[in-house]
Amino acid sequence: MNIEQEILLAYHTADDQPIGGGSSKGWVTNFYKFLTTLLQQVSGEEPKIKMVSENDSHADLYASSGILVAILSKEFLNNPTLTNGVNLFASTAKESSTLSMAGLSRLFKVIKFPIDVDEFLPEYSDILSYDFFHIDPLTGEPQEFKRFFGNEAERSYWMKMVDMSYDIYQIQSKLVELGTKKKEEKDVGKDKTIYLANSGVDMIIQRDTVKRELIRHGYRVLPDQSLPKDVHALEPLIKQDLDRCCLSIHLIGEDYGYKPAGSELSVVDIQNQIASKHTHDVHDYNVKHGGGEKFSRLIWLSPDLKNVSERQKIFIEDLKSDAASLDEAEVLQIPLQELKSIIREELVTGGRFKAKEIEVDEQLPEDGNLIYLICDQLDIEAVKPVMDCLKEKGFSVVTSMFEGDLMDLRYLHQENLRRCDASLIYFGKSSPEWIRTKMQDLLKAPGFGRTKPMKATAIFTEDNSKVDNLVNHSGTLVLGGGSFEPQKIEPFLAKLQD
Repeated sequence: MNIEQEILLAYHTADDQPIGGGSSKGWVTNFYKFLTTLLQQVSGEEPKIKMVSENDSHADLYASSGILVAILSKEFLNNPTLTNGVNLFASTAKESSTLSMAGLSRLFKVIKFPIDVDEFLPEYSDILSYDFFHIDPLTGEPQEFKRFFGNEAERSYWMKMVDMSYDIYQIQSKLVELGTKKKEEKDVGKDKTIYLANSGVDMIIQRDTVKRELIRHGYRVLPDQSLPKDVHALEPLIKQDLDRCCLSIHLIGEDYGYKPAGSELSVVDIQNQIASKHTHDVHDYNVKHGGGEKFSRLIWLSPDLKNVSERQKIFIEDLKSDAASLDEAEVLQIPLQELKSIIREELVTGGRFKAKEIEVDEQLPEDGNLIYLICDQLDIEAVKPVMDCLKEKGFSVVTSMFEGDLMDLRYLHQENLRRCDASLIYFGKSSPEWIRTKMQDLLKAPGFGRTKPMKATAIFTEDNSKVDNLVNHSGTLVLGGGSFEPQKIEPFLAKLQD
């Protein structure tokens, strides 16, 4: 595979007309600027991005690029030069079996305004798209993101851009690995396998969204085959799949679902009942034998339930009652975007599997130098000297919490990121995936309601080599090297007091 250009940004010039409001820059130009800035923060290196429009017929660029970011619009999809470029890129990538890598596609479909992309590019309908528009909650009409920053930052735009930048970085890393040596694919373990239960017809789109999100983050999703239509063949298959998973996800809407032959219950209900029994069995086994088997359930109720039948109401009440009996099961009635964040938190940082608490200040001060000290539960003891040192120097400190409702913990984490003056991440025994998630949250802080930049951000690590090859942010200090000593965080404190 011969890659000469790292990232190719393809667009139609009609999508880069001046936005207005005194700005001479167009939508695509702003997109390019923000993508370049974020990729530099994520990778620590200046990205190599080449822009190409319908006026450029550089077929060789499409064939030799590592990543194609296509800003899809009506004008783009009706232009043969641009669509042929997309097809050339994808066909070249398919020839080397690298169009999909680590659950992500090298083709990034950016949609700036709703359009049926699959009508024009049906071969790539299974590739996740990045929707850079929002739906007006009052009118139900789609609206483009045009005010990228200002008094009211476009939070959704920023958070989508952060997610896409991290995905691009992951592909870049995989391409580098591929260029140095071939790595054998390892079997996906239980901790990377998720059971995503079937849903009613009104939740098919939401289920597909969650499935694609899991796959692009490297998780295997079961069931991965059509389910039997007979209940006697269905039940053992569900049990078999659940035994291979660490988490089951159930999306519940207004539709009860279809009933397989030989049953008065729907497939949605049957999957939930078997998953509930499996959760209880795993819990009882761990209590009896002191085991550490991990399995939990997330049950999502659509926030828009309106026309619910009596049968469905009973089913939902049963779900709530059953979930209340175990810590390993939780019912959430929140926006789908928040559910995806919680799923990732559950899988990457351990979620409810970590249940100890670190001492924290209960109230956040409104003024002063407030430091958010972020750590993993594995480092709960090691981080205490850091917290004591900061407090002795007169700083207010809030720290990570691990006990309580998952939604509450997520909210507190976001609230701390929104209000703190500086953040210090303690990276000791945890995994690279954990720190990537926390650093990604720092970039998403504007989406949580943060209105001003942090005075300082830093990572303290006992082993500097652990962060040499990790995602790092421009401006984030890397401190440490050995056990904690107060003088090692002086550069961070000095920056905070500037």
